[in-house]
Amino acid sequence: MLYPLLITLFVIAVLLQCGYALLFYKGAAIKPAASLPVLPGLSVVICAKNEASQLERFLPAVLEQDYPAPGFEVIVVNDGSTDASAALLETFSARYPQLRVITLSPGTPRTWPGKKFALQQGIAAAKQDLVLLTDADCQPAGPLWARTMVAAQENGSGKPLLVLGYGAYEYRPGLLNRFIHWETAHTLMQYASYARAGKTYMGVGRNMLYSKSLPAMAFGDPGFSATYAATPSGDDDLLVSAIAPHAAVACCLAGEAHTVSVAQDTWRKWWRQKTRHASTGKYYRKDIRQMLGLYGLSHSLYWFMGLLLLILGGPAAAVVLALFLFRLMIYWMLAGKWYRVLNEKKLLIFYPLGDLGWAIYNVFLSPFIFWKNKQTWK
Repeated sequence: MLYPLLITLFVIAVLLQCGYALLFYKGAAIKPAASLPVLPGLSVVICAKNEASQLERFLPAVLEQDYPAPGFEVIVVNDGSTDASAALLETFSARYPQLRVITLSPGTPRTWPGKKFALQQGIAAAKQDLVLLTDADCQPAGPLWARTMVAAQENGSGKPLLVLGYGAYEYRPGLLNRFIHWETAHTLMQYASYARAGKTYMGVGRNMLYSKSLPAMAFGDPGFSATYAATPSGDDDLLVSAIAPHAAVACCLAGEAHTVSVAQDTWRKWWRQKTRHASTGKYYRKDIRQMLGLYGLSHSLYWFMGLLLLILGGPAAAVVLALFLFRLMIYWMLAGKWYRVLNEKKLLIFYPLGDLGWAIYNVFLSPFIFWKNKQTWK
């Protein structure tokens, strides 16, 4: 009785995975950027807490963007830093007139937990309608980052804009770094594909653009405000999910529009970050939770049921092996398509190990979705 049940679960998992593969295949595309004869005003907003070394390294690349518009400004919210951030930002302000600094003291009363309060202050202070978000430890892929993100907008709808970008990581030696790259590209594959299918549920706060008017539409819902206040995360998924129905949503995957961040260098730091981010999953819309959950479950069943059946052998071993390799090759080729789009070709040889690692990762990460939310972001 057990063997037929295992076979059935495995076949169902493979069929579901093939269905998701079609969704992901359609999502991997770079649309031509719009031609903008006149660049609109743009406010870049960065929140920083005790990140003087990162600001010194990366902020000049943001300030020196090729964005020849009189309304270009960069706002850095210094969120209660106790390091040399204030002195560094003062020095930068003297060199770059487009830089504006907002300083929040450690004792400032907070209406939102985590990073959200600082982000709210930065957006409220923005002089332009378009707001481009990134982090203190992020570097634009090049001088055309800002204008490429702005040019990715969907035209003709008359709606406010929401542009989702890719936030890559620096390459360093080691298994952790490779898996961070794998998981980051895989996450982009999911949220970009869902967005292009009309089910936008997240972006990444280190590379995202939207109209300043959009958050107010979300906060007009008391239910959303209560949910948003319940977790320190959510500025790059809960808020995006809430504003997407009011926006013209675009995905900007062009290489010039990427940002590159410093990756966590220890498993402990990385795991702490991922468990904090996972705490928002319980607040996703029901249809999104179901789709993401079914994908993750079928992915894990494919690996664990498939490997178990191959170890057990049995009369269906040849069929199991054929289905196992069939699904693996489909996703390996699909990954190659995405890696070309995202300039992540180094990951291709690592794909099978990363795919197995993600199945294991999901087993250990899923319980954290139901744990009490942490209330700090640094």
